[in-house]
Amino acid sequence: MPELPQQQVAELNLTDVSRVRTVEELGRLLRTLRRREARTREGAELTYRHLAARAGWSHAVVAAYLTGKTLPPTDRFDTLIQLLGATRAEQGALATARDRVEESRRQHALSARGNGLPVPRQLPADVPGFIGRRTELAHLDQLLTARAGRSATVTIAAITGTAGVGKTALAVHWAHRARHRFPHGQLYADLRGFSPDPPVPPERILDGYLTALGVPPQHLPPDLDSKAALYRSLLDGKRMLVVADNAVSPEQIRPLLPAAPGCLVLVTSRNAMTGLVARDRAHRFSLDVLPVNDSVALLAGFLGEDRITAEPSAAVEVARLCACLPVALCAAGERAAAQPELTLADLAKELVASDRRLDLLDAGDDRRTAVREVFSWSYRRLLPDAARLFRALGRYQHTWLDRSTVAKLAGVPLEEAGRLVETLVSASLLQLDRPDHYRLHDLLRAYATELVDEPRPGAARPATEPA
Repeated sequence: MPELPQQQVAELNLTDVSRVRTVEELGRLLRTLRRREARTREGAELTYRHLAARAGWSHAVVAAYLTGKTLPPTDRFDTLIQLLGATRAEQGALATARDRVEESRRQHALSARGNGLPVPRQLPADVPGFIGRRTELAHLDQLLTARAGRSATVTIAAITGTAGVGKTALAVHWAHRARHRFPHGQLYADLRGFSPDPPVPPERILDGYLTALGVPPQHLPPDLDSKAALYRSLLDGKRMLVVADNAVSPEQIRPLLPAAPGCLVLVTSRNAMTGLVARDRAHRFSLDVLPVNDSVALLAGFLGEDRITAEPSAAVEVARLCACLPVALCAAGERAAAQPELTLADLAKELVASDRRLDLLDAGDDRRTAVREVFSWSYRRLLPDAARLFRALGRYQHTWLDRSTVAKLAGVPLEEAGRLVETLVSASLLQLDRPDHYRLHDLLRAYATELVDEPRPGAARPATEPA
């Protein structure tokens, strides 16, 4: 599209505006507005830095908008054309042109998908030898049936629970079972909410999702709102399964939510995701440790039925000493499998020594399956007062406690004790079984005990101390 002559100061030719189809053409319009604004003032053109200062953006972002390299989000585009002196009539026509460019990009992405791009199938491999969780699987299946009766909202399921309880295993296993119900594909991302690495910002997750949906890298929008808008557009009318694994907060999840009622979003998190339940109507499934029978069956997957049958009582004892926690059961199963001469009775005796239990459940060089390391990712995210309470629980050797007990342990008033307890419950570091009746499973207590004498950064295990 030709740029307006330098001497023209009148309103933009709305016919020319109506012909805009690309970001480059939109950028030329913005430059034309900038020149006209300068002539109207009888001064120099506003520089990128001047515009950036007025709008509160970086000058690099303004440059990307004016050179036609990046499509501004709707709100920024409106601000920019006002700064450049667009009249009311021009503002409406320019906003329509901007929306037309966005729609053209969306159609391009959809066309690319129809021209041979594979349907995204991003699920990790199913969990080998998946054990139990029949009730939870049935409840997730019921969501599919309930979803069919809804017409306006996306379905969100949040699987929550303590570290190592098997949230990801359940999500991935169910996703494989249900994948045929989502013919337009499955998207997956590890959000690293609790891991050795920092949480992944939603912008990066959306870049991966949009690329999988056929958007070329050079057409990826520049900011979170634009990415989320394009993502929702591409999923409109689709039946897509989105698995957001290991989330840290609802804020990390919300930009990943499609608007299409045919989609289902499956979230896993150690946090309770209260905001996602309250505001976004997520269906929460709080995952507990495995029953003893399923725990023994999980051990049998590593050791074979013969070793379990030879020592059934010892197998039950090992399961209980692992708190029936899947990550610990897997570590114990691998340890026993690697040492065929080690009887389950001997393994149980080793695990009874609580000061060594977490060492014995260390999966070698795999930080993601070492029980102590897995626990530490939850502990590190606690605020200092909640972290102090968790350490104090290491001195409490009974199974159950209430708020008055917590108040004594932490040396705080009862009301403050209630707040701290709710923080630990929300972080899945303490479990509420009934009103004012809380419990801490044995492995978390062993971890808390290790931290009792390490209250300061720089102590023996500085990496586990919250900032």
